[in-house]
Amino acid sequence: MMIANTKIYKNFQTSIPKEVREAFDINDDTIVEWGITDDGQPEVNFRNKVKLDDIIGIVKTEEVTNSVELKKEVYQI
Repeated sequence: MMIANTKIYKNFQTSIPKEVREAFDINDDTIVEWGITDDGQPEVNFRNKVKLDDIIGIVKTEEVTNSVELKKEVYQI
């Protein structure tokens, strides 16, 4: 089923059609993953960018930590 067409512009840029953006809740934090299936067909997936706030607190440790210092270390890498 064809939803829309887009043009490839200079430097291979294109846009995601409005119907697709709305159907998959695509915004400026969305990452587009491009692939090729085993049978040679193109595949496109959308996922949200993982932010530091999304992963803070996932891992627990008995070691005493300072969250401010840890956050500074993350941004220094």
